[in-house]
Amino acid sequence: MIYVLQVMSGKEMNVRAELIRREIPADVPRERIIIRKNGLWSKQLKLLFPAYVFVDIDYTPEIFHRINTVSGVIRFLGSPSPLPDHEADMIHWLSNSGEVIEPSTFITDKSGNITAFKGFLNGKEDRIKFLNIRQKRVSVEVKFGGKTHRANISIQSMADAEQG
Repeated sequence: MIYVLQVMSGKEMNVRAELIRREIPADVPRERIIIRKNGLWSKQLKLLFPAYVFVDIDYTPEIFHRINTVSGVIRFLGSPSPLPDHEADMIHWLSNSGEVIEPSTFITDKSGNITAFKGFLNGKEDRIKFLNIRQKRVSVEVKFGGKTHRANISIQSMADAEQG
């Protein structure tokens, strides 16, 4: 079952490392984003959900104590309660098996319409809620903690991908 921890901002990766050291499966979904700065496109690492860490546990009071004593953990979201299956599936997908999500490449037809994606978004086009080609982003929505959170995922054109 996936539970959500609210953690101190900027401490997400430290909390994840400590939880893993304590043999508690934890993840912080991350992506490599493409941003434009000073007229040049570059890549940077970004957290999809700042201030949250996701743990895959069978909840017990002993596990609660082992997690709650980690420096940087503020609280469990909920009472604590696990995410519903559809939300947990989305978090598993966005966690990308613990790997950083790399920008997906989009393929266009002669009219400039996107026809397919290669990479992380391949076969998951139905999860895209918003597309902004100019900013090289797509958005997917995930609900947890009673709120809808939007995760922006970077995309690049086939031409950009071939240039490196």
